[in-house]
Amino acid sequence: MFKKIFFCLLVLYTCNLVYGERNCNDCQIYYSCKAAFDHARLRQNDETKKLFQKALCGTEIDDGESVIKVCCSDFPSLDTRPTPTPPIKNIENRWAGMSKETLLPDRCGSILGNRIFGGRKAKLYEFPWMVLISYTTREGPQFQCGGTIINSKYVLTAAHCVVDKKIAGVRIGEFDINSDRDCEYEPDKVICEDHIQDMYVTDIIPHENYQRSPTANDIALLRVDGEIFLNYTNVEPICLPLTSELRSKRLDHKNGTVAGWGYTETGRESAILLRVEVPVKSDAECKGYYNRNNRDAVKKQFCAGELKKDSCNGDSGGPLMMKANYNDVNSYVQYGIVSHGPMQCGSSFPGVYTDVREYVDWILNNIKE
Repeated sequence: MFKKIFFCLLVLYTCNLVYGERNCNDCQIYYSCKAAFDHARLRQNDETKKLFQKALCGTEIDDGESVIKVCCSDFPSLDTRPTPTPPIKNIENRWAGMSKETLLPDRCGSILGNRIFGGRKAKLYEFPWMVLISYTTREGPQFQCGGTIINSKYVLTAAHCVVDKKIAGVRIGEFDINSDRDCEYEPDKVICEDHIQDMYVTDIIPHENYQRSPTANDIALLRVDGEIFLNYTNVEPICLPLTSELRSKRLDHKNGTVAGWGYTETGRESAILLRVEVPVKSDAECKGYYNRNNRDAVKKQFCAGELKKDSCNGDSGGPLMMKANYNDVNSYVQYGIVSHGPMQCGSSFPGVYTDVREYVDWILNNIKE
């Protein structure tokens, strides 16, 4: 993803070393400038290259990487509203004989934005694939689970979030639930976003062999009514472990990132999107915590978390993500779905996650154009 962008930025960075740096009052990392970020993401052409070349004003080390800075005022705002797509005739013929993998995006899981490792509050635009699931309750619509965008029509979540539930819809592009306009305040600049997509759900697809206790096959898909507009800065699919290399990746003792608003069945919640880093346990360690005598205790699941760090800091149905190489780009790949855990959040018992690697074929078999 963003091969052209990073190639362009590499060239521009070289130009910057040759021609020197500009002085301006709004010099900032390019992805902190919404107009520059929109150009780099949505308009990869010669005009954008010239804009970046003119606007270069330095570099800054962010999370160990050298990132270019630009004069933000040099970039005109882009109209990022989507253009309606005309209906495609003969859909069946179009996809006949083609792999279902073509229904999933080549561009996903981008690692862009000013990251905070070990912190709890996420950054605006950091996890643009996050989805809130709304339910019809006696108290009115309430958010109680999360999910992730995997393409323009499907949301991935947990089966326990959809079975025997009255789903009112999904919300896409949210950051702070209590605010219509989400803003981040940095020195000398303010970044704001107000685009939200509230959508109805047409199809609810839990795994056909889902069972509540003991929990097994806790995975589901939601098909939205219409299409999710993906050409907004705060909306993007997450990558799935499609390739054999990604599916065979060992997760033991590696850290994963869990994100969500903390909405769970216990009522814990946060208005602002949260993130937490959790260590993945080995199968042997997981069995030591859960059902020691049940050899299938962690089949197609894995455990992650430690004292005061677990998936209570995220949503049921939300993702556990790791950085990996996806189409030659370092991207976020979803390896887990928040399933269940100990009664006391943040205890020494780890949380349990549905292992997405085990269900890639199920996902591909259940999505359609």
